[in-house]
Amino acid sequence: MLIHVKNLIYVMTFVLILAGCSTKSIISSTADRTDAKEKSNSIFIQEPSDQELFIEALSYLSNEQKEPNYNEAKFKLENLIDQHPRSKWVAASRALLTTLGRISTLQSQIKQEKQKNQGENSKLVKENELLRDNTRQIEDKSSAEIVRLQQENEQLKRDIQQLKNLEIQLERREKKLR
Repeated sequence: MLIHVKNLIYVMTFVLILAGCSTKSIISSTADRTDAKEKSNSIFIQEPSDQELFIEALSYLSNEQKEPNYNEAKFKLENLIDQHPRSKWVAASRALLTTLGRISTLQSQIKQEKQKNQGENSKLVKENELLRDNTRQIEDKSSAEIVRLQQENEQLKRDIQQLKNLEIQLERREKKLR
């Protein structure tokens, strides 16, 4: 009888354990999940798994509200490689690190090009202003020259007309004298 009671206690304990595993999740909303995760992290301080590190690194790269944080993503990927060298995510992490390195190199090149272009742009703006000033001065000189030449042309026309009139008068005098 004692053996049956003992076996019955074992069976009931086993059934309770199985019933506990088959129940519905107590945490339903995402806010509850994050609260539970924070509480569990404070109770059980564990290193994040390789998949968690990889997903966290990706979350730094696909940040919809603001710019991607490449440095944090690099840090998480390097941690993944250091902490889990035999993980299935190591190859992808290395590829991402290489890509992130290329991105940072390209970003620095873009910054240098922007600075260079800004310097060249300011130089071209100054040169353009100088050319505009020179053009204005040349136009002013040309317009003054045109005005002077027009006045000279008018004077020459008057002089020619006067000469013609004098010539006509001379011919009349000659005819009168004959």
